[in-house]
Amino acid sequence: MKNLLLISLLFVSLYSCTTGTNEFLVKGKLENASKKMVFLSEITQTGLLTVDSVVANDKGEFKLKGKTSYPNFYVLRTSPNQYASLILDSAVVVSVSGDFDDLAKTYKVEGSEIMDLMKQLDDHLEISTAKVDSISKAYQLLSPENGVDTLKKAELDEAFKTIFEEQKEFTKAFIDENTNSFVCMIALSQQIIPRMPVLNPTEDMDYFEKVDKALLAQYPNSPHVQNLHKYLEQIKNPQPQQQQQQPPTSFGLGDEVPNIIEKNPEGKELSLSSLKGNYVLLDFWAGWCRPCRMESPNLVENYKKYHKSGFQIFQVSLDQKKEMWTDAIAKDNLGEWNHVSDLGYWQSKHARAYGIMSIPANYLLDPEGKVVGVNLRGEQLGNKLKEIYGF
Repeated sequence: MKNLLLISLLFVSLYSCTTGTNEFLVKGKLENASKKMVFLSEITQTGLLTVDSVVANDKGEFKLKGKTSYPNFYVLRTSPNQYASLILDSAVVVSVSGDFDDLAKTYKVEGSEIMDLMKQLDDHLEISTAKVDSISKAYQLLSPENGVDTLKKAELDEAFKTIFEEQKEFTKAFIDENTNSFVCMIALSQQIIPRMPVLNPTEDMDYFEKVDKALLAQYPNSPHVQNLHKYLEQIKNPQPQQQQQQPPTSFGLGDEVPNIIEKNPEGKELSLSSLKGNYVLLDFWAGWCRPCRMESPNLVENYKKYHKSGFQIFQVSLDQKKEMWTDAIAKDNLGEWNHVSDLGYWQSKHARAYGIMSIPANYLLDPEGKVVGVNLRGEQLGNKLKEIYGF
């Protein structure tokens, strides 16, 4: 549930009966919310659109309303980084509880069958990702300097494979049992680690088509359902000329990227161009981004292995709060390389200049500042650096 915002963008009382069949109501009571603003926003194809907002009363109680003709994605927000993910339909009432200051981790939703299904799906993924986190920590103990324990690595690889396969089987069974539910949109989009979806159209097209057929028949006017359908049509009927196109503000192999000059956490200006002459990983991330944080051990491992040969990392944060940014740097042991941020969140001028629509995102630059790799994660980054440095 907590990843609903990134997931929905991959495809690019509630009220009494007298209020109208398309209206819904979100009510609730939050701790520490007295006299504070609470927002309800719809997740659209271009970002968040505020539907309603209200000041909670002395007891932290609130009511928010909106209209929709079909199930849709929403977030209940108390701050940019604290939100509850919701799927809301017409003529429903849901109650939300939790802590205003820590909503993302504490919220609970009652009164909606689709939200119950959403929780079931999310809870199982949380268990799987927790197991993967444990394996990631074990990987970090395999020190390249002292020689990697190949037997231990093979054991960890097998453990990860088992977790992944169990999550995939659960997701397939969930879709089989709930094919007509809008929550299957999330089931199709879940990732167990960055860039590694639980289901993918190449291997699991039958499940994508099953959901597409069911939801298109039920909700033909839903933009999210329409986008899923278009996405599958493009995969099944690729257009070669379209495959080569790049978004107007993004960069492909061989392109020279614009310079970035920005302040680091200590207020000193750093320049991306000052690192020319080296291979540089230009990485866009944020302290609040779980997939980014899961990639941190891989960055640390590759930096330690190749930095003496000239490898550099230049990280651009899309954080909004400096404390969250610097805490993530410290906790993930990322302090050995270059960090900058204008603390502009999704409005960061650097993210706009590079056409960054989701994170994590990166470009590997050669010594002349030209792109030689895009969105290299996990083994892909290590393999590319091995190809470059020869070890």
